[in-house]
Amino acid sequence: MDRRMILAFVLIFLILTGYPLIMQKFFPQEAPPAGAVVDRSDRSPADEAPTTVVQDDLADTAMSPEAETTQENPPKDFAESASGNPLAVVTRATPEDIVVRTPLYEMKISTQGGRVVRWDGVGFSSWQGGVVNLVPEEIPNQGVDMVQFRATDLDLGSVVYGADKERIDLVESSGSASLTLTVGLAGDLEVRKVFTFHSETYDHQVDLFVVRAGPGAQATLARVGAPEAIRLGWNQGIAPTERIQRLEAVAMRGMAQVGDELHFKKHGDLAKSEEKVSGQWRGSVRFAGLQDRYFTIVGMVPQGQGEPIEGTIRLGGDQETGTQSWSIDLPARRGVGDEIAGARLDFYVGPQEAELLESYGVGLEKSMDLGWKVFRPLTEVVLWGLKLMHNFIPNYGVIIIIFSVLTKMMFYPLTKTSTKSMKKMQELQPKLKALQEKYKDDKEKLNQATMQMYKDEKVNPMSGCLPLLVQSPVFIALYQALNHTISLRGQPFVLWISDLSQPDAITTLPFSLPFLGSDLNVLPILMSVAMYFQTKLTPTSGAGGQMAAMNTMMPLFMIFIFYNMPSGLVLYWLVNTILQGYQTWQIHRTAPGSEGAQAT
Repeated sequence: MDRRMILAFVLIFLILTGYPLIMQKFFPQEAPPAGAVVDRSDRSPADEAPTTVVQDDLADTAMSPEAETTQENPPKDFAESASGNPLAVVTRATPEDIVVRTPLYEMKISTQGGRVVRWDGVGFSSWQGGVVNLVPEEIPNQGVDMVQFRATDLDLGSVVYGADKERIDLVESSGSASLTLTVGLAGDLEVRKVFTFHSETYDHQVDLFVVRAGPGAQATLARVGAPEAIRLGWNQGIAPTERIQRLEAVAMRGMAQVGDELHFKKHGDLAKSEEKVSGQWRGSVRFAGLQDRYFTIVGMVPQGQGEPIEGTIRLGGDQETGTQSWSIDLPARRGVGDEIAGARLDFYVGPQEAELLESYGVGLEKSMDLGWKVFRPLTEVVLWGLKLMHNFIPNYGVIIIIFSVLTKMMFYPLTKTSTKSMKKMQELQPKLKALQEKYKDDKEKLNQATMQMYKDEKVNPMSGCLPLLVQSPVFIALYQALNHTISLRGQPFVLWISDLSQPDAITTLPFSLPFLGSDLNVLPILMSVAMYFQTKLTPTSGAGGQMAAMNTMMPLFMIFIFYNMPSGLVLYWLVNTILQGYQTWQIHRTAPGSEGAQAT
Protein backbone atom coordinates (compact mmCIF):
# COMPACT_ATOMS: atom_id res chain seq x y z
CA MET A 1 0.00 0.00 0.00
CA ASP A 2 2.89 2.37 0.77
CA ARG A 3 4.10 2.11 -2.83
CA ARG A 4 0.63 2.89 -4.13
CA MET A 5 0.45 5.83 -1.77
CA ILE A 6 3.79 7.08 -3.03
CA LEU A 7 2.66 6.74 -6.64
CA ALA A 8 -0.57 8.54 -5.84
CA PHE A 9 1.31 11.37 -4.18
CA VAL A 10 3.66 11.58 -7.15
CA LEU A 11 0.63 12.04 -9.41
CA ILE A 12 -0.83 14.70 -7.12
CA PHE A 13 2.57 16.37 -6.97
CA LEU A 14 2.66 16.52 -10.76
CA ILE A 15 -0.80 18.06 -10.77
CA LEU A 16 0.15 20.59 -8.12
CA THR A 17 3.42 21.55 -9.78
CA GLY A 18 1.93 21.54 -13.25
CA TYR A 19 -0.99 23.74 -12.26
CA PRO A 20 1.08 26.96 -11.85
CA LEU A 21 2.63 26.31 -15.27
CA ILE A 22 -0.82 25.86 -16.77
CA MET A 23 -2.03 29.05 -15.07
CA GLN A 24 1.01 30.91 -16.39
CA LYS A 25 0.24 29.54 -19.85
CA PHE A 26 -3.45 30.44 -19.85
CA PHE A 27 -3.66 33.23 -17.25
CA PRO A 28 -0.48 35.33 -17.47
CA GLN A 29 -0.22 38.87 -16.15
CA GLU A 30 -1.79 40.97 -18.84
CA ALA A 31 -1.26 44.47 -20.16
CA PRO A 32 -4.09 46.94 -19.47
CA PRO A 33 -7.12 46.60 -21.77
CA ALA A 34 -7.49 48.69 -24.88
CA GLY A 35 -9.25 51.99 -24.65
CA ALA A 36 -7.20 55.15 -24.09
CA VAL A 37 -6.66 57.66 -26.88
CA VAL A 38 -2.99 57.98 -27.79
CA ASP A 39 -1.26 60.85 -29.58
CA ARG A 40 0.53 58.96 -32.34
CA SER A 41 2.69 61.96 -33.20
CA ASP A 42 4.83 61.24 -30.14
CA ARG A 43 5.25 57.59 -30.92
CA SER A 44 8.48 56.10 -32.20
CA PRO A 45 8.35 55.64 -35.96
CA ALA A 46 9.93 52.20 -35.78
CA ASP A 47 6.69 50.31 -36.25
CA GLU A 48 5.28 52.80 -38.70
CA ALA A 49 8.36 53.35 -40.84
CA PRO A 50 7.37 52.82 -44.46
CA THR A 51 9.29 50.62 -46.80
CA THR A 52 9.37 51.20 -50.55
CA VAL A 53 10.92 49.64 -53.57
CA VAL A 54 12.28 51.35 -56.68
CA GLN A 55 10.39 50.09 -59.71
CA ASP A 56 10.10 51.45 -63.22
CA ASP A 57 6.51 50.49 -63.84
CA LEU A 58 3.27 49.65 -62.08
CA ALA A 59 3.70 45.89 -62.23
CA ASP A 60 2.44 44.19 -59.08
CA THR A 61 5.20 44.57 -56.53
CA ALA A 62 5.38 44.79 -52.77
CA MET A 63 7.56 46.94 -50.60
CA SER A 64 11.08 45.76 -49.93
CA PRO A 65 12.92 46.66 -46.74
CA GLU A 66 16.14 46.96 -48.72
CA ALA A 67 14.66 49.75 -50.80
CA GLU A 68 14.94 52.25 -47.95
CA THR A 69 18.66 52.58 -48.65
CA THR A 70 18.14 53.42 -52.33
CA GLN A 71 16.58 56.83 -51.69
CA GLU A 72 18.60 59.93 -50.91
CA ASN A 73 17.03 61.73 -47.96
CA PRO A 74 13.37 61.40 -49.01
CA PRO A 75 10.93 63.60 -47.08
CA LYS A 76 9.43 61.74 -44.15
CA ASP A 77 5.99 63.30 -44.46
CA PHE A 78 5.51 64.65 -47.94
CA ALA A 79 1.86 65.48 -47.28
CA GLU A 80 2.78 68.02 -44.62
CA SER A 81 5.95 69.50 -46.10
CA ALA A 82 6.42 72.80 -47.86
CA SER A 83 3.72 74.50 -49.91
CA GLY A 84 3.43 73.27 -53.44
CA ASN A 85 3.36 69.66 -52.35
CA PRO A 86 1.30 67.82 -55.01
CA LEU A 87 0.11 65.30 -52.38
CA ALA A 88 -1.26 67.93 -50.01
CA VAL A 89 -4.95 67.49 -49.22
CA VAL A 90 -7.00 70.25 -50.84
CA THR A 91 -10.56 69.13 -50.19
CA ARG A 92 -12.08 70.09 -46.87
CA ALA A 93 -14.75 68.13 -45.04
CA THR A 94 -16.14 67.80 -41.53
CA PRO A 95 -15.68 64.44 -39.82
CA GLU A 96 -18.88 62.45 -39.58
CA ASP A 97 -19.99 58.91 -38.89
CA ILE A 98 -21.66 56.86 -41.62
CA VAL A 99 -24.06 54.20 -40.30
CA VAL A 100 -24.24 50.85 -42.08
CA ARG A 101 -27.03 48.44 -41.11
CA THR A 102 -27.41 44.82 -42.21
CA PRO A 103 -29.42 41.94 -40.71
CA LEU A 104 -26.18 40.72 -39.07
CA TYR A 105 -24.55 43.86 -37.71
CA GLU A 106 -24.59 47.63 -37.44
CA MET A 107 -21.37 49.48 -38.18
CA LYS A 108 -20.22 53.08 -37.90
CA ILE A 109 -17.47 54.38 -40.17
CA SER A 110 -15.77 57.69 -39.45
CA THR A 111 -14.86 59.79 -42.47
CA GLN A 112 -11.70 60.75 -40.58
CA GLY A 113 -9.25 58.10 -41.70
CA GLY A 114 -12.06 55.94 -43.09
CA ARG A 115 -12.02 53.88 -39.88
CA VAL A 116 -14.59 51.59 -38.35
CA VAL A 117 -15.42 53.15 -34.97
CA ARG A 118 -18.21 50.81 -33.86
CA TRP A 119 -19.44 47.31 -34.71
CA ASP A 120 -22.54 45.92 -33.02
CA GLY A 121 -23.31 42.25 -33.60
CA VAL A 122 -27.03 41.57 -34.00
CA GLY A 123 -28.09 38.62 -31.87
CA PHE A 124 -24.99 38.60 -29.65
CA SER A 125 -25.95 39.92 -26.23
CA SER A 126 -23.46 41.73 -24.01
CA TRP A 127 -23.17 41.12 -20.28
CA GLN A 128 -23.37 44.91 -19.90
CA GLY A 129 -26.71 45.00 -21.68
CA GLY A 130 -27.51 45.54 -25.33
CA VAL A 131 -25.43 43.81 -27.97
CA VAL A 132 -21.72 43.11 -28.37
CA ASN A 133 -19.56 45.95 -29.70
CA LEU A 134 -16.16 44.81 -30.98
CA VAL A 135 -14.56 48.27 -31.23
CA PRO A 136 -13.27 49.86 -27.99
CA GLU A 137 -15.06 53.06 -27.03
CA GLU A 138 -11.80 55.00 -27.01
CA ILE A 139 -9.56 54.25 -29.96
CA PRO A 140 -6.55 55.85 -31.68
CA ASN A 141 -7.46 59.09 -33.45
CA GLN A 142 -6.00 58.00 -36.76
CA GLY A 143 -5.89 54.92 -38.94
CA VAL A 144 -3.09 53.03 -40.65
CA ASP A 145 -3.89 53.51 -44.35
CA MET A 146 -0.99 54.62 -46.51
CA VAL A 147 -0.12 54.92 -50.19
CA GLN A 148 3.55 54.39 -50.82
CA PHE A 149 4.75 56.17 -53.93
CA ARG A 150 8.19 55.61 -55.38
CA ALA A 151 9.64 58.76 -53.81
CA THR A 152 7.53 59.24 -50.72
CA ASP A 153 4.59 58.05 -48.66
CA LEU A 154 1.10 59.50 -48.33
CA ASP A 155 -0.26 58.89 -44.83
CA LEU A 156 -4.05 58.70 -44.97
CA GLY A 157 -4.58 57.84 -41.32
CA SER A 158 -6.02 61.19 -40.28
CA VAL A 159 -7.35 62.74 -43.51
CA VAL A 160 -11.03 63.64 -43.62
CA TYR A 161 -12.81 62.13 -46.60
CA GLY A 162 -15.97 63.24 -48.28
CA ALA A 163 -18.69 60.56 -48.43
CA ASP A 164 -21.18 59.83 -51.18
CA LYS A 165 -23.78 58.51 -48.70
CA GLU A 166 -24.94 59.39 -45.21
CA ARG A 167 -26.35 55.97 -44.41
CA ILE A 168 -26.61 52.44 -45.80
CA ASP A 169 -29.48 50.18 -44.77
CA LEU A 170 -29.53 46.58 -46.00
CA VAL A 171 -31.98 45.36 -43.36
CA GLU A 172 -35.02 45.91 -45.51
CA SER A 173 -33.36 45.15 -48.83
CA SER A 174 -31.12 42.25 -49.78
CA GLY A 175 -28.04 42.42 -51.94
CA SER A 176 -24.99 44.67 -51.69
CA ALA A 177 -24.27 48.37 -51.33
CA SER A 178 -21.14 50.49 -51.50
CA LEU A 179 -19.84 53.57 -49.73
CA THR A 180 -17.22 55.73 -51.47
CA LEU A 181 -14.97 58.06 -49.50
CA THR A 182 -12.96 60.58 -51.52
CA VAL A 183 -10.20 63.05 -50.75
CA GLY A 184 -8.60 65.39 -53.30
CA LEU A 185 -4.88 66.10 -53.55
CA ALA A 186 -3.19 69.23 -54.87
CA GLY A 187 -1.54 67.53 -57.82
CA ASP A 188 -4.80 66.60 -59.58
CA LEU A 189 -4.99 63.23 -57.83
CA GLU A 190 -7.75 61.71 -55.75
CA VAL A 191 -7.73 58.90 -53.24
CA ARG A 192 -10.89 56.84 -53.08
CA LYS A 193 -11.69 54.33 -50.38
CA VAL A 194 -14.63 52.16 -51.35
CA PHE A 195 -16.46 49.90 -48.89
CA THR A 196 -18.75 47.18 -50.25
CA PHE A 197 -21.25 45.58 -47.84
CA HIS A 198 -23.49 42.53 -48.18
CA SER A 199 -26.80 41.80 -46.51
CA GLU A 200 -26.21 38.11 -45.81
CA THR A 201 -22.54 37.86 -44.78
CA TYR A 202 -20.21 39.35 -42.17
CA ASP A 203 -17.52 40.27 -44.67
CA HIS A 204 -17.06 43.54 -46.51
CA GLN A 205 -14.51 44.62 -49.10
CA VAL A 206 -12.26 47.67 -48.94
CA ASP A 207 -10.71 49.03 -52.15
CA LEU A 208 -8.27 51.93 -51.99
CA PHE A 209 -7.46 53.67 -55.31
CA VAL A 210 -5.31 56.53 -56.50
CA VAL A 211 -7.21 58.25 -59.33
CA ARG A 212 -6.40 60.90 -61.96
CA ALA A 213 -8.55 63.94 -61.24
CA GLY A 214 -7.14 66.47 -63.72
CA PRO A 215 -4.51 67.28 -66.33
CA GLY A 216 -1.79 67.83 -63.72
CA ALA A 217 -1.84 64.20 -62.57
CA GLN A 218 0.91 63.13 -64.96
CA ALA A 219 3.27 65.84 -63.73
CA THR A 220 2.57 64.80 -60.14
CA LEU A 221 3.41 61.19 -60.92
CA ALA A 222 6.60 62.29 -62.63
CA ARG A 223 7.57 64.08 -59.43
CA VAL A 224 6.58 61.54 -56.74
CA GLY A 225 6.71 58.37 -58.79
CA ALA A 226 4.06 55.75 -59.27
CA PRO A 227 2.19 54.17 -56.36
CA GLU A 228 4.00 50.96 -55.57
CA ALA A 229 2.30 49.66 -52.44
CA ILE A 230 -0.77 50.32 -50.35
CA ARG A 231 -1.13 49.68 -46.65
CA LEU A 232 -4.47 48.70 -45.15
CA GLY A 233 -5.11 47.47 -41.64
CA TRP A 234 -6.70 47.90 -38.23
CA ASN A 235 -5.26 49.66 -35.18
CA GLN A 236 -8.41 49.97 -33.09
CA GLY A 237 -7.82 46.76 -31.14
CA ILE A 238 -10.71 44.51 -30.17
CA ALA A 239 -13.03 45.26 -27.27
CA PRO A 240 -13.61 42.74 -24.44
CA THR A 241 -17.01 41.10 -24.83
CA GLU A 242 -17.19 38.81 -21.80
CA ARG A 243 -17.73 39.50 -18.12
CA ILE A 244 -14.51 37.93 -16.85
CA GLN A 245 -12.05 40.08 -18.74
CA ARG A 246 -9.04 38.17 -17.42
CA LEU A 247 -10.12 35.21 -19.54
CA GLU A 248 -10.76 37.62 -22.41
CA ALA A 249 -7.29 39.12 -22.23
CA VAL A 250 -5.74 35.65 -22.25
CA ALA A 251 -7.62 34.75 -25.43
CA MET A 252 -6.85 38.02 -27.26
CA ARG A 253 -4.09 37.79 -29.83
CA GLY A 254 -2.96 39.03 -33.20
CA MET A 255 -2.57 36.54 -36.02
CA ALA A 256 -1.01 36.45 -39.46
CA GLN A 257 -0.57 33.87 -42.16
CA VAL A 258 2.25 34.26 -44.66
CA GLY A 259 2.64 31.30 -46.97
CA ASP A 260 1.91 28.18 -44.96
CA GLU A 261 3.16 29.66 -41.69
CA LEU A 262 0.71 30.90 -39.06
CA HIS A 263 2.07 33.50 -36.63
CA PHE A 264 0.58 34.82 -33.39
CA LYS A 265 1.24 37.69 -31.01
CA LYS A 266 -0.52 37.32 -27.68
CA HIS A 267 -2.13 40.28 -25.97
CA GLY A 268 0.05 39.42 -22.98
CA ASP A 269 3.13 40.17 -25.09
CA LEU A 270 2.28 43.87 -24.73
CA ALA A 271 3.45 43.65 -21.12
CA LYS A 272 6.83 42.24 -22.18
CA SER A 273 9.86 43.72 -23.89
CA GLU A 274 9.28 45.86 -26.96
CA GLU A 275 10.70 43.28 -29.35
CA LYS A 276 7.98 40.89 -28.16
CA VAL A 277 5.23 43.36 -29.03
CA SER A 278 5.60 43.46 -32.80
CA GLY A 279 6.37 41.09 -35.60
CA GLN A 280 6.88 41.48 -39.34
CA TRP A 281 6.71 38.81 -42.03
CA ARG A 282 7.17 39.10 -45.77
CA GLY A 283 6.06 36.62 -48.39
CA SER A 284 2.84 35.27 -49.82
CA VAL A 285 0.38 37.15 -47.60
CA ARG A 286 -2.97 35.52 -46.85
CA PHE A 287 -4.56 37.22 -43.85
CA ALA A 288 -3.93 39.17 -40.66
CA GLY A 289 -6.21 40.05 -37.80
CA LEU A 290 -7.16 40.07 -34.13
CA GLN A 291 -9.25 37.58 -32.19
CA ASP A 292 -10.62 37.00 -28.73
CA ARG A 293 -12.52 34.01 -27.31
CA TYR A 294 -15.48 34.24 -29.66
CA PHE A 295 -14.98 37.01 -32.24
CA THR A 296 -12.42 38.05 -34.81
CA ILE A 297 -11.49 41.09 -36.92
CA VAL A 298 -9.43 39.98 -39.89
CA GLY A 299 -8.29 41.22 -43.27
CA MET A 300 -7.98 38.63 -46.05
CA VAL A 301 -5.96 39.08 -49.20
CA PRO A 302 -8.07 38.06 -52.22
CA GLN A 303 -6.74 34.78 -53.60
CA GLY A 304 -7.22 32.92 -56.85
CA GLN A 305 -6.01 35.72 -59.11
CA GLY A 306 -2.94 34.06 -60.53
CA GLU A 307 0.34 34.05 -58.63
CA PRO A 308 0.37 34.46 -54.83
CA ILE A 309 0.42 38.08 -53.72
CA GLU A 310 3.74 39.07 -52.19
CA GLY A 311 3.52 41.58 -49.38
CA THR A 312 4.34 42.34 -45.77
CA ILE A 313 2.26 41.78 -42.64
CA ARG A 314 2.91 43.60 -39.38
CA LEU A 315 1.47 42.74 -35.99
CA GLY A 316 1.98 45.30 -33.27
CA GLY A 317 0.34 47.21 -30.50
CA ASP A 318 0.50 50.04 -28.02
CA GLN A 319 2.00 49.01 -24.68
CA GLU A 320 0.45 51.95 -22.84
CA THR A 321 -3.14 51.26 -23.82
CA GLY A 322 -3.01 47.52 -24.50
CA THR A 323 -4.35 48.07 -28.04
CA GLN A 324 -3.21 45.52 -30.61
CA SER A 325 -2.98 46.29 -34.32
CA TRP A 326 -2.23 44.75 -37.67
CA SER A 327 -1.49 45.97 -41.18
CA ILE A 328 -0.87 44.46 -44.60
CA ASP A 329 1.31 46.10 -47.25
CA LEU A 330 -0.03 45.06 -50.64
CA PRO A 331 1.43 45.67 -54.09
CA ALA A 332 -0.35 48.45 -55.95
CA ARG A 333 -2.09 46.81 -58.88
CA ARG A 334 -2.46 48.65 -62.18
CA GLY A 335 -5.78 50.43 -62.51
CA VAL A 336 -8.24 50.84 -65.39
CA GLY A 337 -9.09 54.17 -66.99
CA ASP A 338 -8.52 57.02 -64.55
CA GLU A 339 -7.59 54.59 -61.80
CA ILE A 340 -3.82 54.73 -61.54
CA ALA A 341 -3.34 51.97 -58.99
CA GLY A 342 -5.13 50.34 -56.09
CA ALA A 343 -5.41 47.41 -53.70
CA ARG A 344 -8.21 45.39 -52.14
CA LEU A 345 -8.61 43.70 -48.78
CA ASP A 346 -11.55 41.56 -47.69
CA PHE A 347 -12.53 42.25 -44.09
CA TYR A 348 -14.35 39.78 -41.86
CA VAL A 349 -15.71 41.17 -38.60
CA GLY A 350 -17.85 38.71 -36.70
CA PRO A 351 -18.10 35.44 -34.80
CA GLN A 352 -15.51 32.68 -34.89
CA GLU A 353 -17.56 29.88 -36.38
CA ALA A 354 -15.48 27.22 -38.08
CA GLU A 355 -17.93 26.74 -40.95
CA LEU A 356 -18.08 30.47 -41.69
CA LEU A 357 -14.33 30.96 -41.53
CA GLU A 358 -13.65 27.90 -43.65
CA SER A 359 -15.98 29.18 -46.38
CA TYR A 360 -13.50 31.95 -47.29
CA GLY A 361 -10.90 29.43 -48.42
CA VAL A 362 -7.82 31.09 -46.92
CA GLY A 363 -7.41 28.88 -43.84
CA LEU A 364 -9.03 31.21 -41.32
CA GLU A 365 -10.49 28.25 -39.43
CA LYS A 366 -6.96 27.13 -38.57
CA SER A 367 -6.44 30.31 -36.56
CA MET A 368 -9.13 29.34 -34.05
CA ASP A 369 -7.70 28.54 -30.64
CA LEU A 370 -8.70 24.91 -30.17
CA GLY A 371 -5.80 24.03 -27.91
CA TRP A 372 -2.37 22.58 -28.40
CA LYS A 373 -1.72 21.02 -31.76
CA VAL A 374 -1.72 17.48 -30.37
CA PHE A 375 -5.22 17.96 -28.90
CA ARG A 376 -6.75 19.97 -31.75
CA PRO A 377 -8.12 16.96 -33.73
CA LEU A 378 -9.82 15.64 -30.59
CA THR A 379 -11.26 19.08 -29.84
CA GLU A 380 -12.70 19.20 -33.36
CA VAL A 381 -14.28 15.76 -32.85
CA VAL A 382 -15.77 16.81 -29.49
CA LEU A 383 -17.10 20.02 -31.02
CA TRP A 384 -18.58 18.11 -33.95
CA GLY A 385 -20.27 15.69 -31.55
CA LEU A 386 -21.75 18.48 -29.43
CA LYS A 387 -23.13 20.26 -32.49
CA LEU A 388 -24.51 17.00 -33.89
CA MET A 389 -26.43 16.32 -30.68
CA HIS A 390 -27.65 19.92 -30.67
CA ASN A 391 -29.54 19.19 -33.88
CA PHE A 392 -31.81 16.95 -31.79
CA ILE A 393 -31.45 18.36 -28.26
CA PRO A 394 -31.85 22.14 -27.88
CA ASN A 395 -30.28 22.41 -24.40
CA TYR A 396 -26.48 22.24 -24.33
CA GLY A 397 -26.54 21.46 -20.61
CA VAL A 398 -28.47 18.27 -21.30
CA ILE A 399 -26.02 17.52 -24.12
CA ILE A 400 -23.06 17.87 -21.74
CA ILE A 401 -24.72 15.45 -19.29
CA ILE A 402 -25.31 12.95 -22.09
CA PHE A 403 -21.73 13.45 -23.24
CA SER A 404 -20.54 12.70 -19.70
CA VAL A 405 -22.59 9.51 -19.57
CA LEU A 406 -21.30 8.37 -22.95
CA THR A 407 -17.67 8.96 -22.01
CA LYS A 408 -18.08 7.10 -18.72
CA MET A 409 -19.64 4.18 -20.57
CA MET A 410 -16.80 4.24 -23.06
CA PHE A 411 -14.17 4.22 -20.32
CA TYR A 412 -16.02 1.79 -18.04
CA PRO A 413 -13.73 -1.19 -18.83
CA LEU A 414 -10.74 0.86 -17.71
CA THR A 415 -12.60 2.03 -14.62
CA LYS A 416 -13.54 -1.53 -13.73
CA THR A 417 -9.98 -2.78 -14.17
CA SER A 418 -8.63 0.14 -12.17
CA THR A 419 -11.07 -0.33 -9.30
CA LYS A 420 -10.38 -4.06 -9.07
CA SER A 421 -6.66 -3.37 -9.14
CA MET A 422 -7.00 -0.90 -6.28
CA LYS A 423 -8.99 -3.47 -4.30
CA LYS A 424 -6.30 -6.07 -4.95
CA MET A 425 -3.67 -3.61 -3.77
CA GLN A 426 -5.62 -3.27 -0.53
CA GLU A 427 -5.55 -7.03 -0.07
CA LEU A 428 -1.77 -7.06 -0.58
CA GLN A 429 -1.13 -4.62 2.25
CA PRO A 430 -0.17 -7.30 4.82
CA LYS A 431 2.35 -8.84 2.40
CA LEU A 432 3.73 -5.42 1.53
CA LYS A 433 4.19 -4.52 5.18
CA ALA A 434 5.93 -7.84 5.78
CA LEU A 435 8.35 -7.09 2.96
CA GLN A 436 8.97 -3.63 4.34
CA GLU A 437 9.80 -5.08 7.71
CA LYS A 438 12.02 -7.77 6.20
CA TYR A 439 14.03 -5.42 3.98
CA LYS A 440 13.81 -2.24 6.03
CA ASP A 441 17.57 -1.75 5.75
CA ASP A 442 17.90 -2.58 2.05
CA LYS A 443 15.76 -0.40 -0.24
CA GLU A 444 17.02 -2.04 -3.41
CA LYS A 445 15.96 -5.52 -2.29
CA LEU A 446 12.67 -4.09 -1.02
CA ASN A 447 11.93 -2.63 -4.45
CA GLN A 448 12.84 -5.89 -6.18
CA ALA A 449 10.72 -7.96 -3.81
CA THR A 450 7.79 -5.57 -4.11
CA MET A 451 7.85 -5.61 -7.91
CA GLN A 452 8.11 -9.41 -7.89
CA MET A 453 5.09 -9.59 -5.61
CA TYR A 454 3.10 -7.36 -8.00
CA LYS A 455 4.16 -9.58 -10.88
CA ASP A 456 3.19 -12.80 -9.07
CA GLU A 457 -0.16 -11.36 -8.04
CA LYS A 458 -0.71 -9.87 -11.53
CA VAL A 459 -1.27 -6.37 -10.17
CA ASN A 460 -0.24 -3.12 -11.86
CA PRO A 461 0.20 -0.37 -9.24
CA MET A 462 -0.27 2.30 -11.93
CA SER A 463 -3.59 0.96 -13.20
CA GLY A 464 -5.48 3.07 -10.69
CA CYS A 465 -4.35 6.18 -12.57
CA LEU A 466 -5.37 4.93 -16.02
CA PRO A 467 -8.95 6.31 -16.12
CA LEU A 468 -7.76 9.80 -15.16
CA LEU A 469 -4.89 9.75 -17.63
CA VAL A 470 -7.03 8.47 -20.51
CA GLN A 471 -9.86 10.93 -19.84
CA SER A 472 -7.54 13.94 -19.54
CA PRO A 473 -7.36 14.57 -23.33
CA VAL A 474 -11.17 14.47 -23.51
CA PHE A 475 -11.36 16.90 -20.62
CA ILE A 476 -8.88 19.27 -22.28
CA ALA A 477 -10.74 19.02 -25.61
CA LEU A 478 -14.05 19.81 -23.92
CA TYR A 479 -12.44 22.76 -22.14
CA GLN A 480 -11.27 24.21 -25.44
CA ALA A 481 -14.65 23.59 -27.05
CA LEU A 482 -16.51 25.36 -24.24
CA ASN A 483 -13.99 28.15 -23.89
CA HIS A 484 -13.49 29.19 -27.52
CA THR A 485 -16.56 28.09 -29.47
CA ILE A 486 -19.25 30.69 -29.98
CA SER A 487 -21.94 28.02 -30.44
CA LEU A 488 -21.99 27.60 -26.65
CA ARG A 489 -21.83 31.31 -25.82
CA GLY A 490 -24.94 32.43 -23.97
CA GLN A 491 -26.48 28.95 -23.90
CA PRO A 492 -28.47 28.42 -20.65
CA PHE A 493 -29.04 25.19 -18.73
CA VAL A 494 -31.47 25.34 -15.81
CA LEU A 495 -32.22 27.59 -12.85
CA TRP A 496 -29.36 30.03 -12.22
CA ILE A 497 -27.07 28.65 -14.95
CA SER A 498 -27.70 31.15 -17.73
CA ASP A 499 -24.50 30.76 -19.75
CA LEU A 500 -22.57 27.50 -19.98
CA SER A 501 -19.51 29.32 -21.32
CA GLN A 502 -19.22 31.41 -18.13
CA PRO A 503 -18.93 30.61 -14.41
CA ASP A 504 -22.35 30.00 -12.82
CA ALA A 505 -22.38 32.99 -10.46
CA ILE A 506 -25.59 32.92 -8.43
CA THR A 507 -24.82 36.22 -6.70
CA THR A 508 -22.01 38.67 -6.09
CA LEU A 509 -20.57 38.87 -2.60
CA PRO A 510 -19.87 42.25 -0.96
CA PHE A 511 -16.25 41.17 -0.55
CA SER A 512 -13.63 39.34 -2.60
CA LEU A 513 -12.28 35.91 -1.69
CA PRO A 514 -8.54 35.31 -2.23
CA PHE A 515 -7.86 33.59 -5.57
CA LEU A 516 -11.62 33.20 -6.19
CA GLY A 517 -13.08 36.68 -6.56
CA SER A 518 -16.40 38.08 -5.40
CA ASP A 519 -18.77 35.84 -7.38
CA LEU A 520 -20.48 32.96 -5.60
CA ASN A 521 -20.25 30.05 -8.04
CA VAL A 522 -22.29 27.03 -6.97
CA LEU A 523 -21.27 24.23 -9.35
CA PRO A 524 -17.60 24.09 -8.25
CA ILE A 525 -18.75 23.71 -4.64
CA LEU A 526 -21.18 20.94 -5.57
CA MET A 527 -18.43 19.26 -7.56
CA SER A 528 -16.07 19.39 -4.59
CA VAL A 529 -18.70 17.88 -2.27
CA ALA A 530 -19.41 15.11 -4.80
CA MET A 531 -15.70 14.40 -5.12
CA TYR A 532 -15.33 14.16 -1.33
CA PHE A 533 -18.11 11.57 -1.05
CA GLN A 534 -16.78 9.74 -4.10
CA THR A 535 -13.45 9.23 -2.33
CA LYS A 536 -15.36 7.71 0.60
CA LEU A 537 -16.62 4.97 -1.71
CA THR A 538 -13.07 3.75 -2.29
CA PRO A 539 -11.81 1.43 0.47
CA THR A 540 -8.86 3.01 2.26
CA SER A 541 -8.30 0.63 5.14
CA GLY A 542 -4.61 0.43 5.89
CA ALA A 543 -3.86 3.51 3.83
CA GLY A 544 -2.85 5.55 6.83
CA GLY A 545 -3.29 9.24 7.48
CA GLN A 546 -1.58 10.43 4.31
CA MET A 547 -4.19 8.97 1.97
CA ALA A 548 -7.01 10.20 4.19
CA ALA A 549 -5.51 13.69 4.18
CA MET A 550 -5.15 13.59 0.42
CA ASN A 551 -8.77 12.50 0.01
CA THR A 552 -9.81 15.48 2.10
CA MET A 553 -7.55 18.09 0.52
CA MET A 554 -8.00 17.12 -3.12
CA PRO A 555 -11.68 18.20 -3.32
CA LEU A 556 -10.76 21.54 -1.73
CA PHE A 557 -7.88 21.93 -4.15
CA MET A 558 -10.20 21.28 -7.09
CA ILE A 559 -12.43 24.18 -6.04
CA PHE A 560 -9.56 26.58 -6.71
CA ILE A 561 -8.89 24.99 -10.11
CA PHE A 562 -12.49 24.94 -11.31
CA TYR A 563 -13.97 27.97 -9.56
CA ASN A 564 -13.77 30.42 -12.47
CA MET A 565 -13.95 27.91 -15.30
CA PRO A 566 -16.95 27.73 -17.68
CA SER A 567 -19.97 26.25 -15.93
CA GLY A 568 -20.41 23.74 -18.76
CA LEU A 569 -17.00 22.28 -17.99
CA VAL A 570 -17.73 22.13 -14.25
CA LEU A 571 -21.08 20.50 -15.02
CA TYR A 572 -19.27 17.84 -17.03
CA TRP A 573 -16.84 17.13 -14.19
CA LEU A 574 -19.64 17.12 -11.60
CA VAL A 575 -21.63 14.53 -13.55
CA ASN A 576 -18.44 12.62 -14.25
CA THR A 577 -17.63 12.51 -10.51
CA ILE A 578 -21.12 11.29 -9.60
CA LEU A 579 -20.98 8.58 -12.26
CA GLN A 580 -17.49 7.59 -11.13
CA GLY A 581 -18.76 7.19 -7.58
CA TYR A 582 -21.69 5.08 -8.73
CA GLN A 583 -19.46 2.85 -10.87
CA THR A 584 -17.02 2.38 -7.98
CA TRP A 585 -19.85 1.45 -5.60
CA GLN A 586 -21.35 -0.93 -8.17
CA ILE A 587 -18.03 -2.68 -8.86
CA HIS A 588 -17.28 -3.18 -5.17
CA ARG A 589 -20.82 -4.33 -4.49
CA THR A 590 -20.68 -7.04 -7.15
CA ALA A 591 -17.05 -8.09 -6.67
CA PRO A 592 -16.52 -11.59 -5.20
CA GLY A 593 -16.02 -11.53 -1.47
CA SER A 594 -17.02 -7.87 -1.20
CA GLU A 595 -20.69 -8.21 -0.51
CA GLY A 596 -21.76 -5.50 1.80
CA ALA A 597 -18.38 -3.85 1.66
CA GLN A 598 -18.45 -0.23 2.57
CA ALA A 599 -16.01 2.60 2.57
CA THR A 600 -14.19 3.22 5.75
